[in-house]
Amino acid sequence: MYGLLLESIQHHVQELHGEQVWQQVLQEAGLRNMVFSTHRQYSDQVMVQLASACSKVLSRFLPTVDCSMHFFGTCFVTFCAQYGYDKILRVAGRNYCDFLHGIDNLHETIRFSYPRMQSPSFMVEEEDADGCVLVYHSQRKGFSHYVIGQLQQCGLTLYGVKVDIKVLKETPVGHGCHVRYRLDFNNSSFTPPTPIQSLARINNALCPVSGSILFKLFPFCIVFGEEMVILRAGPSAVNLFSGQQLVGSRVTDIFSLRRPPVDFTWNNILCQQNVVFELESPPLSNIADDNSQSHGLEQTLNGTTKLKQCVDEVPSDVSTASRKWTSKRLLRGQMKLIKEWGHMTFLCAPLVGNLEELQDLGMFINDLNLYDSSREMVIAGWQHASQLEYLMEQQVEKSNKIRKNLKALDKARTESNKLLYSMLPETIAVRLKHGEDPINTCQTFDAVTILFSYLVGFKDICSNGSAMDIVRVMNNSFMVFDPIVDKYGLFKVETLGDAVYMVAGGVPDVREDHAQKVAHLALEFVSEAHKVKCPLEGTSLSVRIGMHTGSVVAGIVGKRTPQYCLFGDTVNTAARMQSHSQVGYTYHSLNVTVP
Repeated sequence: MYGLLLESIQHHVQELHGEQVWQQVLQEAGLRNMVFSTHRQYSDQVMVQLASACSKVLSRFLPTVDCSMHFFGTCFVTFCAQYGYDKILRVAGRNYCDFLHGIDNLHETIRFSYPRMQSPSFMVEEEDADGCVLVYHSQRKGFSHYVIGQLQQCGLTLYGVKVDIKVLKETPVGHGCHVRYRLDFNNSSFTPPTPIQSLARINNALCPVSGSILFKLFPFCIVFGEEMVILRAGPSAVNLFSGQQLVGSRVTDIFSLRRPPVDFTWNNILCQQNVVFELESPPLSNIADDNSQSHGLEQTLNGTTKLKQCVDEVPSDVSTASRKWTSKRLLRGQMKLIKEWGHMTFLCAPLVGNLEELQDLGMFINDLNLYDSSREMVIAGWQHASQLEYLMEQQVEKSNKIRKNLKALDKARTESNKLLYSMLPETIAVRLKHGEDPINTCQTFDAVTILFSYLVGFKDICSNGSAMDIVRVMNNSFMVFDPIVDKYGLFKVETLGDAVYMVAGGVPDVREDHAQKVAHLALEFVSEAHKVKCPLEGTSLSVRIGMHTGSVVAGIVGKRTPQYCLFGDTVNTAARMQSHSQVGYTYHSLNVTVP
């Protein structure tokens, strides 16, 4: 799918719930820092991931994935108005049912702006005064509620019609699905079909057009019957498929149905006569002159004299040339049932995008129709294609650059947060980032555990060692002790002393097991202290540890270089416990009131 559909979701979530919520949705969907580009294609799974994420992040508004998909459908109808597509939608039909009949043609209208669009197919199967039965066929799965949102929003926005939609049946078909909807709305424009009177009975009616005139007007047209056998081909179609037998062959053997995405059957064609059809033929090669194709239908008319008379007048002077063609042939037009003949006529023209493709097909400008825009499109196509391609490449390049910058920004933000959280407790830092006054972070804690640890022999290193020796010892000790602090989820308090290492448990995040956690940490400090080496003698250093549990006051001190500090007798007592303890032992005192 194109990014336009995903942009509509982003726009409305940001507009209704804010940028922060949208970032949460992207993160939940595993699409963090994703930037959607209008003309870039994305996997269909992206929308499913966003729907699942919205149902979790916005569970109050969108409790299920189906609700999210329904919301996405309404978002797209509103959002596409920014690109001017609402003007096309408003003139799509005189009433809502006309709009439903012409949805596939609307997709054809915008297909040139989005050439890789895999548009679904809609077919009005039944119609009455209270609504209709709509058949939806798509190469995607999981978008049935997305379609409901679109249809309801189109009815309400464009025609002021409230539409109730029910899913009658949903059938998986290969990689896609086939869904039948019942649409209930006030279909006041519905009129029951009436029998068509013969033209001969209408006063002042024009004479029927002969087959020769029809094939001159539509030189690429193809006539086939209910058995899907080709009965007649126009002169230009004969020339285009020179060397390949058209008349007498099954149309399904020569062509595959490219649009609409339905089964290529007689009944489906009857139901979609108001829809643009595209037939695709595989490449032809090594084609020689062949004038053996018959222009008469005497052997295929089954006694239909009227049809024979219509087509006998077609000239047979159609020239062919020996060429080697390798391009696929695309015929685009309308399927029209001619009731007097009882056969289907494909009124079409070849779909050619540029001069190179025209030459590759062995055609010339004068082969194309004058009454449509085929010639203008071919001539103008080569002028605008390169410009459009260049602009699309620029847009994709810019979106990729934005995505890389966002990733770099996210990485830098992570690093800065990591540095900040090493200086301040995370919960306090987050409060400060949200603009809270530092004075409001001051708080009294009734029960916390404070630990002081000291490297024995550090004074001798400071007296006899170099500056680099001191730095190496301190850095080594931090590399050994810091991971242990992170392991138990405690807070390392920055100190201004020498080799004193201070840890607090139960502050600023209150926890009942603070004493046990700090005690386990102290034991690991003792066992891991041998990894810190003396730079003078190369021997392992030992630690002296003291602990105390009691009440403290904690908060941010300073504005220029804020620091989270602890105050109270508990801190002083823990420091004295450390200074009077024995090397390699842990001493703990308790000063709390037990209820």
